[in-house]
Amino acid sequence: MRIPDFEYHAPAHIDECGALLSAFGEDCALLAGGTELLVRMKYRLTRPSHLVAVSRVEGMGEIGYDRDTGLVLGAGVKLSALISSTAIREHYPVISHAATLIAASQIRNMATLGGNICQNTRCFYYNRSAAWGKAVGPCIKRGGTQCHAVRGSSRCFAVYQGDLAPVLIALGARALVIRNGQTSDVPLESLYSGEGRAPFGAGRFVLWKITLPPATHALFAGYRKYRLRDGLDFPIAGVALAVERAGADVTSLRICLTGVWSSPVLVKQTEETAKGKPLSPDLVAELAELAYWSAHPVENVEGTAARRRSMVRLMTREALLGAP
Repeated sequence: MRIPDFEYHAPAHIDECGALLSAFGEDCALLAGGTELLVRMKYRLTRPSHLVAVSRVEGMGEIGYDRDTGLVLGAGVKLSALISSTAIREHYPVISHAATLIAASQIRNMATLGGNICQNTRCFYYNRSAAWGKAVGPCIKRGGTQCHAVRGSSRCFAVYQGDLAPVLIALGARALVIRNGQTSDVPLESLYSGEGRAPFGAGRFVLWKITLPPATHALFAGYRKYRLRDGLDFPIAGVALAVERAGADVTSLRICLTGVWSSPVLVKQTEETAKGKPLSPDLVAELAELAYWSAHPVENVEGTAARRRSMVRLMTREALLGAP
């Protein structure tokens, strides 16, 4: 399949990138590694007339760590660079680990941090060729009026399946975004709408950088990914967590899920439940139940919904028991 015709733009400054996005509106898409966008264009799932490449934008390839201010990652950093970075492997090894679980090495050499964070939602009834779409009839995400995955629903249940966003959200990441010519510093989880049809809402923005607070010796973070094959597959369920303790007692805990809803799911009440307590088997079981009840998969990607939900409980338990 050929990619539809488009006009290519390669700005060198973030303000110019934002201006192009504003000028062309819905007829424009940001191009990073292209490993997700170009496939969607081949399937005619999106047909932008303008592609704005971010590879030359100042700061997009930055990896910087300071023990006082923390980690700064440009959205254009390649996944392979996340794996090989000494600073990341030393201070946030969970990021490098999660990156190794994404696709294959050839794709990791092209795909970017921002592309993985901002990837579109997926569904059996959406990620198909145009010819297949005509045979079945359009779902909500293709411009139709009903969701084929949940019959009778007027809501789109397409699934968010990024690996890095839940890890970064668990670590307390913030995002620097350019929107309408203004730079904002917001919690990463606030970028997601929770709606499968428009996973980032109606407003257009440029993700520029990701920042993380300084890593401490008390921090333990982990990521577990459930997929049918060891390579290539998207997560059909994933659990990321970050826990800090003073002695044996938990001082902070964040758990974030992927592959089980239309956005990453930050599990509620985990810190309130765990704070001031040791990670006993009973507490681990209680936290695993909170994660289980926060997962709401439907059967529109690989694997049954019941199995994926059960795996959330199991992976949460395994990750917490793996904390030193």
